[in-house]
Amino acid sequence: MVDVRDLTEELHDVRYWIRRAGKALLTLEVQDSPTFPGFIRSEPDGDSPSPPGKTSTHRSFAALIDFIRFLTEEKEQEEGEGEAPKRLAAKLITDYYDEIKLGDTERFRGADPSTFRDSHLLLALTRLKMARSLIAGSHTNTDASSNGQLQVDPPDEDRLKKVIRAISSDISKDVCKTRFKIDEPSRHLFHDYITLFAVRAADAISSTYKDEQKAVSVCAHYRNLVSIVHQGVLAQLGAYHAQDASRFDPAELAFRICLLHRLDEQGFAQIGGPTLRVIKEAQSPNGSWPTARRVFLQNHQVNGQMEELHVGSYDIALALAIILCGEMNRDRDDNVPLLLDALHSTFLHAKASISSVGARTGWSSDRTRPRDHVESWTTAVVLSFFDRYHTALRRLRQREILAKYPSVEYAKADAFEWPDLTPSIRSAPGVEPAFKIRDPTASQNLKEKITEKFLSPVKGSPVRRPGYISLLLSGPPGTGKTSLVEGMAKSLNWSLLTLSPPDFLQGGLEKFEVSSAKIFDDLQKLRRVVVLFDECEDFFRRRDTEAATAVSERTMGAFITAGMLPRLQRLREQGWLIFALSTNISIDQLDPAVIRPGRFDFEQYLPHPSREAQQQYIEASGLVGEPAECLSKVLREWTEREGERNQQYYQPISFRVLAELINFLKGKSDATEDELEREIRRRMSPGPPRLADS
Repeated sequence: MVDVRDLTEELHDVRYWIRRAGKALLTLEVQDSPTFPGFIRSEPDGDSPSPPGKTSTHRSFAALIDFIRFLTEEKEQEEGEGEAPKRLAAKLITDYYDEIKLGDTERFRGADPSTFRDSHLLLALTRLKMARSLIAGSHTNTDASSNGQLQVDPPDEDRLKKVIRAISSDISKDVCKTRFKIDEPSRHLFHDYITLFAVRAADAISSTYKDEQKAVSVCAHYRNLVSIVHQGVLAQLGAYHAQDASRFDPAELAFRICLLHRLDEQGFAQIGGPTLRVIKEAQSPNGSWPTARRVFLQNHQVNGQMEELHVGSYDIALALAIILCGEMNRDRDDNVPLLLDALHSTFLHAKASISSVGARTGWSSDRTRPRDHVESWTTAVVLSFFDRYHTALRRLRQREILAKYPSVEYAKADAFEWPDLTPSIRSAPGVEPAFKIRDPTASQNLKEKITEKFLSPVKGSPVRRPGYISLLLSGPPGTGKTSLVEGMAKSLNWSLLTLSPPDFLQGGLEKFEVSSAKIFDDLQKLRRVVVLFDECEDFFRRRDTEAATAVSERTMGAFITAGMLPRLQRLREQGWLIFALSTNISIDQLDPAVIRPGRFDFEQYLPHPSREAQQQYIEASGLVGEPAECLSKVLREWTEREGERNQQYYQPISFRVLAELINFLKGKSDATEDELEREIRRRMSPGPPRLADS
C-alpha cells in the first residue's frame, strides 16, 4: 500500500511511467497512412500492421491529449519532448476529426452505429477544444507556408454540433432499447463496460456543449439506469459470496460500481465500500484480475460474427482510478486506502508488462496474451490509468500538506460529475465567482489590474498555470489587503493558505530555520493554491546596522531575512502558486533585497479608502435613500474636520469601520447625523469605547 510519507517518491515514479507510456503510444503512430493518421497494432508475428481501428483511434486520441496536457504541466522536460505528440494531435484534428460531417460519418463510426465506438468518438470530440489550446503556437508544422507554426484552424462548430446530436441520439436510443430490456441472465448482450462509456460521453458532451439539449438525451434516463445498475451490483455481490464463479465477474462489478458512483451517491455510500473490498479480494497478487467474461460488440462484425472485446486488468484499474478521483473530489476518505492499495498493485503489474516489437513499444491485453504483441488500445488505457493515478496521488499529497496548517480555506469541489475528465475537457473546475474587492485607491482600477495580471492568465491557461506569481501588499490595517487575496482565491476557486508568524515559530526562534525549511518544502509541492504571508513583515525588515542595535538582534534579523529570501525566490520560480506578502509597514522599511526587481512581480499600496471609494462601497452595499445620504454627508464632514485638526490619534475611516456603520444604519434607518457621528467616534477611538457614549 502507498503510505502518505512515500507519496513524493511514488509520484516521481508514476511521472516517469506516464512519459514511457506516452512515448510508447507514439511508436504506434502511422506516419504516412493513405487514409488518415491513426494508430496501429502489430500482428502476433510482429511483422505487418493491421489497419487502424476507428474505436482504437478515438481512445488513443483521448489518451494522447491527456499526455500532452501532462507534459504541458511538467516544467522539467527533455528538449522537444512535447513536439511529437502535438504533431500527431494536430494531424488527427485537421486531417481527421475536423472532416467529420453529418451524412458522411462511416469513416468515424463504421458501417453501422455502435454505442461503444460512438461513445469513444464523443469523448474524443469533447477534447478538441482542449487540444487546440494545448498545441496553439507550437512550432511543429513542416508546411513551409506556415512559417514553422502549427496550424490548427477553429472548428466548424455548427457542423460539429449536428454530428454530436445525431450520435448522441443513436446512443440514447440504443441504451434505452437494449440496456433497459436486458435482465441478469442475458446481460452478455450489453455489457456495462459499454454503459459506463455511454454515460461518460453523455456527461462530457453536456458539460462541453451546454446548449445542446438533444446531445444529452441519454441523461434523462439516468433515474431508470440507477435501479438497473444497483441491482446488477447486488447480483454480482451475491454471486461472489455464494462462490458462484460462473456468474461472478470482478470486471463487470468494477464498471457497475463506477457507474453507481456517478449516478447515485447515496446508493454508493451504502454498498460502495463492501463492493470495492470484493474487487480488491479478487485481485491477484501480481496486480491483475481473473479473466472477465466476453464482451460482444454489436455492429462490430468480423466474418459475419460479432467482434469480442477482451476486457483487461488495466480497464478495471482505470475504473477504480476514476472512482478514486471522484471520492477525493467528494472529500471522502473511507475508500481511499483500499483503492490506493489496488491501484499500486496494478501499477507494479503494468511496469513489469511493457513489451517491444521491433521499433514499437507498448502493452497488450492480459486477456489475449499473444507472443510479441503490442496494441494501441491497451497502451492508451494504460496511459489513461497512469494519468488518473498520478492525479489522485498529487491531490492526496496536497490535501495532506494543507491539513498541517490551521488557516486554510479550501476550494469548492469540482462541479463536474467525472472530475478525472475535467483537466482534459476543460469543464469549469468548480464554481468560480466573480472577483469582488474593496478598492481604496483613487484610480479605482485595482480590480481591473488584478484581473489582467493574475486572474485572466490562469483562466486562459489550458492547465490553469499563473502568469504572474507574487504580489507585495502594504498599507495600514483595515484597508482590505487580506480581503483582496481572499477574493483572488475565490475567483480562481483555489484553496487559500494563510501563513503567519506562529507557523514559523512553533519551535521557538532558535528553530526558525528548521520550521521555515519545512514550510517552504511543503509550498514547493502545492499547485493551484493562493498563499498569503500575513503579518510576516518582521521576517523581511531592513537589517539594521546602527551601533545602538544589539549585536545579537542584528545577527538574528539578518539570519532570518537571509534565510527567507532564497526560499521566496524558489517559490516564485516554482510557477504554480500565487503568493502575497501583506505588511502594515511601508516598503522602504523592508530589506532592500526583498523589494529589488525579481523578488515580487508587483507591489501595491492600499491606503484608507478615498471619499470616492467610500461612496462606491456604500452604493455596492445596498444602502439607499435617506440613510445612504446621511452616511455620505457625515463621512464628508468628518473627513474634512478631523483632517484639518490633525489630531494625534486621528485615523482615516477604514473599510472595516465603514462596513460597521452600514450595518448600524440597516438596523436603525432613522438614525440622526449626531447619532451616526457618535458611532464613528466610538469606533475610531484608539482605546475601548467611551462609557458615556455606550
